[in-house]
Amino acid sequence: MSVLRTAIQATFFGAALMAVAPAFAAGKTEDPARLIPGGSLAATPSAALGPGSYLIDFENLSVGDTLDSQYAAWGVTFSASPYTGADSPTGGWATNTDMTIVAVGGGDTGGLGSPSLVSGNILRSFDGWLGEDGDASILMTFSSPITAVSVDFAGIALPSSTGIDIYSTSGNYVTSVFATGTGQQTLSYTGTNIGFVVVTPGDYNDWVGVDNIGFTVAAAVPEPETYGMLALGLGVLAVVARRRRQH
Repeated sequence: MSVLRTAIQATFFGAALMAVAPAFAAGKTEDPARLIPGGSLAATPSAALGPGSYLIDFENLSVGDTLDSQYAAWGVTFSASPYTGADSPTGGWATNTDMTIVAVGGGDTGGLGSPSLVSGNILRSFDGWLGEDGDASILMTFSSPITAVSVDFAGIALPSSTGIDIYSTSGNYVTSVFATGTGQQTLSYTGTNIGFVVVTPGDYNDWVGVDNIGFTVAAAVPEPETYGMLALGLGVLAVVARRRRQH
C-alpha cells in the first residue's frame, strides 16, 4: 500500500519542508455538471479507430518516456492535468501531473499492493508524484466513440481518490467509477458514445500507478436510411432477375 506523502516528506526532507507543504482537506467531491476545459478537447487524434478491443500496457515505451501522443495511431492521446481548481480529493488539482513511464521493481514506484495486476512498465513516477502540486488527473481523448474502458491501478491507499471519470463525445460528464479497496484494482465502465476518460490516480497524499488501459470500439450500426437504401437495392435486383427469367 502507498505511504502518505506527509510521512514521505517528513522522512526525506524533514519537518521544515513539511511546514510549507499544502494543507488540503481530505475527501472527494464530484460535480456532475463539470466539463473538461474546452482547450483540452481540441487535440483529437487524427487516426480513426476500427471496431475491436485495444490494450495499452506501455511495454512498447521506454522507462523515462513521457506519455502523450505515442498511441495516436491507435486513435487515443493522453494529456496531463485537464482538471483545474479546487474540486479535487484534497482541495486542489495538480497543474503538473506526472506522466513518466517507470518499471515495476525499478525503484521509482510506491508499494503496489495485491493482487498482482500490473507488471513491466507502468505509468507514474514516484519521484514525479512527490513533485506534483496537487491531485493528479490524466485525460484520454479518443478519435472514435468507445463503448467500454478499463484501467488497472496499483498502490491504492485512499480508495475514494482513485477512479475514472467518463465523458461523452461532446465533453459532457456522464459518471465516475471509484476504487472500493486498497492495493491493486481494475476499474471499468461500459456504455455508449464515450469520447473522453479522465483517470484520477490517487491524490496529493497517495501515489497510485496506472497500467493495462483497455477500451472497445463497437462496429458502426447502420442508420435507418442505410437499411432503406439496402432494401431498395435488393428490390431492384429482384425485378432485374425476374425480367431476365421472363426473357
